[in-house]
Order: sequence, then structure tokens, then C-alpha cells
Amino acid sequence: MIRILFCVLFSSFIISKDLPNDVRWVTSSKEYKFSCHQTFNTASIMLDNYLKNNNKKNLAIVMDLDETVLDNSQYQVELNNKNETFNMESWSAWVLREEAKLVPGVKKFIKKVRKNNIRLIFISNRMHARLSATKANMKKMGIFSKDDIFLLRKDKKDKKDVRRNEIYSSKGRMKKYEKFNVIQYFGDAMGDFPVLDHSEFGKSQFVLPNPMYGKW
Repeated sequence: MIRILFCVLFSSFIISKDLPNDVRWVTSSKEYKFSCHQTFNTASIMLDNYLKNNNKKNLAIVMDLDETVLDNSQYQVELNNKNETFNMESWSAWVLREEAKLVPGVKKFIKKVRKNNIRLIFISNRMHARLSATKANMKKMGIFSKDDIFLLRKDKKDKKDVRRNEIYSSKGRMKKYEKFNVIQYFGDAMGDFPVLDHSEFGKSQFVLPNPMYGKW
């Protein structure tokens, strides 16, 4: 029994050691976890300040999903173990498994948002065809609400700025909703934000760390 346990532990160590540094950092480091908590803690403070000093109604917060709400690092681990790189076939299969975990700190923040009757609007480049699986995954993680709005991608032309503009104008997919006052944005890439000005980050825009993939 001891020998078996040693083999399992040693095998796990080898797998972890062989991971690329970016994936190891997300899956194993305290720095990643505390960076995420720091982001959501800051956002929580700024949210309190906003609610204290403003009386606007019909408030909303726009959030990306992958690596902002849902942690897909296990998918990256599996790609590495198979000596593969990202591809749509394996990514679609991963989404349909509904096994993504949560980014540290996001569950507590989402609960606070809902307690204050603020609508969550998720803008993600996940394809709309995988909406049901995405919702099921979020249900498993205890963060889904029937009041959430999901603006997933329909096709290549359906960029995130297109979907944000639908929120601002109450047109397209948002035409049945009263115009929202968006007070915060969350993402892990610059395409998740409407204003690329450093003065907005930490105030109304909050970026999560993601060294595993992106455009730099």
C-alpha cells in the first residue's frame, strides 16, 4: 500500500513538474490565487463605493467567462499531457464535459452582486451552440441564475464590441431589456474591456491573470 501511494505521489509530481511554467503557475501557485482574490476584493470595495454614492437603477456588470469566471486550466493540463495545442475540436469537447472549476474569489463576488440586485451579463467567445453546457457547468459550480444574460458568440463577425454595443443601445439580442447602466467590466484580455486606459483599471475595469493563452 505504501509503495502504491508513493508511486501515485511521484507520478503526480512528474506530471506537474513537466507542465509549462504558465500552466504550473495557474494550477499550483499561491500568487495566482491571491492575485485573483485581490482583483475581486478591489472590485468589491469599488462596488460598495459606487452604491454608496450613486442612485442609478437597472445596474449591470459585464463579465467574460473563461479564465475570468470559469477556470479551464485542466484543459491546458490535458493538452500538455497529450502533446497537443489548442484546437476547436478538443475545446468543444472540454466545454461539453461541463468540468471547469471557478476562478478564485469569483463565487463570493457574484453572490454580492446578486445580493445588490445587479444584473450579470456574460460576454464570452464560447460559441452560442455550447450555451446549455456552459449554463450546466455554472449550475454545478453554484453560480448560475436564471436572471443572468448570456451573449455568446454566434459567428466570426460577432465580436465582443458588437455585443457590448447591443447592451448600450438595447438593440439586437438586448432589445427586450430596458437599457442597463453598466458599472463594472471583468476579463482576462484587453478585448474584454471598452476603454483601454490604465486609469479605469481597478476602478470600473478589472483584469484577471491569464498567462496560459492570449494575444500579446
